[in-house]
Amino acid sequence: PPRSTPDGDGFGVDGVKFEPTPPRSTPDNDGFGVDEVKFEPTFAAFNEIEPVQNQPNELSSDDVVEQEEVQVLEESKDSTSSEPEIVSPFEVVLSDLLSTKVKSSAAAAIIRGPPAARHFGGNRGGLASVHTNFGIKPDGVGPIAISGPDKSLVFFSDRDPPGRTYPIGASGAVLSDIMDENYSEYMCCFLAREKRMIIFELTRKTVVVELQMKTKLNFWRYLPPEAHGGELAFVLITPIGGFYWKPLENPPRPRQVWKRSAELESKKVITYEEGGSNGQSGADARSTVALLLVSSPVSSDANVEAYCISMDGESSQLLVSDDVQGAALCRPPTPDASSAYFLPFVVTVQNNYETSQLVLTVEDLTQDSSDGKSLVRGVTLASAILDLTDVSNESFAPPPMSMGSSPEVLVCCNQDFIVAVIRSRGLVFAYDFTTDLMESGGQSLSLVGKHELGRYVVDAAIRPNGDNQVELVTLLRESNDSKDGRIATIII
Repeated sequence: PPRSTPDGDGFGVDGVKFEPTPPRSTPDNDGFGVDEVKFEPTFAAFNEIEPVQNQPNELSSDDVVEQEEVQVLEESKDSTSSEPEIVSPFEVVLSDLLSTKVKSSAAAAIIRGPPAARHFGGNRGGLASVHTNFGIKPDGVGPIAISGPDKSLVFFSDRDPPGRTYPIGASGAVLSDIMDENYSEYMCCFLAREKRMIIFELTRKTVVVELQMKTKLNFWRYLPPEAHGGELAFVLITPIGGFYWKPLENPPRPRQVWKRSAELESKKVITYEEGGSNGQSGADARSTVALLLVSSPVSSDANVEAYCISMDGESSQLLVSDDVQGAALCRPPTPDASSAYFLPFVVTVQNNYETSQLVLTVEDLTQDSSDGKSLVRGVTLASAILDLTDVSNESFAPPPMSMGSSPEVLVCCNQDFIVAVIRSRGLVFAYDFTTDLMESGGQSLSLVGKHELGRYVVDAAIRPNGDNQVELVTLLRESNDSKDGRIATIII
C-alpha cells in the first residue's frame, strides 16, 4: 500500500506503488543497512500529467517559480555606474540576480548551500583525462540542490530556465552528472530525521534504492566516473571513514575505501576530492589518492589542514599542511595521464607570514621506497606569489553558509590550468601549468591573468570549454544583500 507521508523532513510518496519488498537487512558495524526497494515508474507522484522530455534543456515553465511570484529586482543605472571599471584579460559573463530567476527564499537557500557538501560538488582536476560528456555542457560544475520538508529545487548554472522543482522532501541532496545517452540523472537525498538516504532517477522519475544509516553523515559528494570505473557512485564520509556507495550495484551496499586515522577522528571535513589513476581501464579504473581539507569542529577560526589518503586499501594518510588557505589535486601535464598509473600533484595556497604573501605551490607525491605504500611529499615543482599589489584592497563579508567560510582560497584545476580564487577579496588568479622543455622537462607556472569580481565568492568550479580553454563558474554573494547573488562565468 502507499506509504503515509512522514512528518518533518521525511519523504512522502503517496500515490507511488511499491514492488514486493524484501526484509530489511541488518546493519553491520559500518552503520549502513540497505533496502533493495524499487518503485514502479509513475508520474502521478510528481504531479505531472505529461512525461518530462529526456533532453535536459527542454524544461517546462512549471519547473520554476511562476513569473508573478518572482520579485524582479531591476538594477538601476546608478547602481551599474557605481561599480568599478575592471580591465580583465578574460571574457566574463555576469548573470542577473538569482532572485529574478527563482523566489527570494530559494535564492537565499542557494547561497546558503546544501548541508555537508560543496555547492558545485568540488574539484575534479586530479583524475585521469578520460571522461564522456552526455550533457550539453562538459561536466565539472554540479547543479545545486536545495531541499525542504515537501519539495526540492535543483538549480543549474547553465540552463534556461535554471531551476527545476520536485515534490521530494529531504534534509539535503546532491546530484550526479548526466550519466548516459538516455540523460539519466540521479539525485541522492538524505532524510535526517529518518536517518535514511534515497536515490532518485530524475528522467524516469523512479526511486532506485533506499539506504538506512545508523551513523552520522559528515560529508558527501558525487564522484566523477573516472574515480571508480565509470559507475554511478557517491562518497559518504562518516566518523569511521570514507565509503563508496554505488546504488546500481547488487547489493547496493556502501563499501569502505579508507579509514580515519587518530588525527582525523574529530575533524570537520570541509572539502573532498580524488585524483590519480591505477592505470586500469573500464570497470577496473580507480583513483589512487584522496585529498581532504579539515578543521576543528568547534572553532570557526581554526587552521585548515590538508591530508592526502591512499586509495589502495591501506589508508596511508599524509599531512600535507597544518595551515593551508586552499588546496586541490591536479593531473600531471603528461600525454599518458589517461592510461598509465600516476599519483596526482598537490596544489596548495599558503600564507607566508614573514612576507604577508599568499604563495601557490605545486608539488608531487611519491610512495615510500621502504614499503611502497605510504604516501610521502615529493619535490616542489613550481610556485608563484599571488600578487595583490595592483588590485583593490576591498574585502567582502561572507553570507551565512551551511559549510562556513573555509577554505579562504578555492583552487580549481582542469587540463593545464590552475585557478586560485580568494573568496573574501573576489579575486581570480589563473595560471598555465605546463612542462617547460627549455628546462630539461621541468614544470613552470605562467600567469594567464587575474580578475576582480567585486563580490564575495561563495563557490567556484571549472570545466573544459573547447581546445585550450576552460570555463570557471563562480557563485557570488551580492554585496548589498547576503541572501542574493549571481553566477559569473569566466572564459580562460
